[in-house]
Amino acid sequence: MGQLFKIFTSSVWLLLWGGLAVQSANAQNGRYPPADEAWDGTSYRALVQRVETESLPLPTLSNSATKPVFERMINVDNIPLRMGLNQDLSTTIRFQRLNSALQPIHELVILYLNETRKGKPYAQELARLMVYESKVSAALLDLSEPYLSTLPKDARYHVHVAYLDQVKSGARQLYFGLLQGISETHLYSKSDILKMIRAALDGLASYQLIFTNQDRQNLVQRLTQQISVTTDRDLKTALTQLRDAIELRRTRTQDEQAIKRRS
Repeated sequence: MGQLFKIFTSSVWLLLWGGLAVQSANAQNGRYPPADEAWDGTSYRALVQRVETESLPLPTLSNSATKPVFERMINVDNIPLRMGLNQDLSTTIRFQRLNSALQPIHELVILYLNETRKGKPYAQELARLMVYESKVSAALLDLSEPYLSTLPKDARYHVHVAYLDQVKSGARQLYFGLLQGISETHLYSKSDILKMIRAALDGLASYQLIFTNQDRQNLVQRLTQQISVTTDRDLKTALTQLRDAIELRRTRTQDEQAIKRRS
C-alpha cells in the first residue's frame, strides 16, 4: 500500500508540474503578437517593447512554442509588404505601411545580432530576418520618390526630403550589412548565405540608385576577394553573379556619364 501511495503521489506531482508548464508556456505565448494573424507595424513594435522591457525571449526556430511566432515575423504576407507591393493602393498608404514597420524590424535585427554576438545560437534567425528586412527596405526605396512627388505643395516639404535622405542612408547601410553577413561563413550556414545572396540580388535594382560609384567599387572588391577564397561551387557561382550584377551597373553608369560629357 505504501509503495502504491508513493506511485500515486509521484503521478499527481508529474501531472501538476506538466499542467503548470503548459500554463506557463501558454501565458508566455500570449505575450507575443499572434502567430495566426498578419502582422503590422504595431505588431513589430509590440514585440520589440516586450523583449526590451519585459525580458520576453526572442522567438526562435528551435523552440517549438515560438517557432510559429518567428515564421509569422518574416512572412511576406504580413500587412506592410502585402500593402506596400499592392499597386492598386495609393502611394501614400503603401509608403506609410512599409515605413511604420521598417524601424521596429531593424530594431529586432539588432536584438538578434546582439544575442548572436554573445554566443547564442540565433544565426539562422538573424540571417532570415535580415533577408526580410532587405525586402521591406527595397519596397520602401521604390516608393520614396513617388511618395515625395505627392508632396510638392506641402509646407513641410523640406522635412520630408530630409527624412527620405535618412531612409536612403539607412537602406545603404542595411545593404552593406547584408553583404557583411554573406562573408561570415563561420557564423551562417551555406543555405542561409545563399538566401542572403539571393536577397541582395533580388533587391539590387532598388538599392542601385542610392549607391555611389565608390560604393559599387568597394562592394565589387569585397565580393571579388570573397570569391577568390571560396571553394564551394554553389557559393562561388552565386557570389560571382552578385558581383557581376553590381559591376555591370557601375559600368553602365560610367558609360552614360561619358555620353553626356561628349554630347
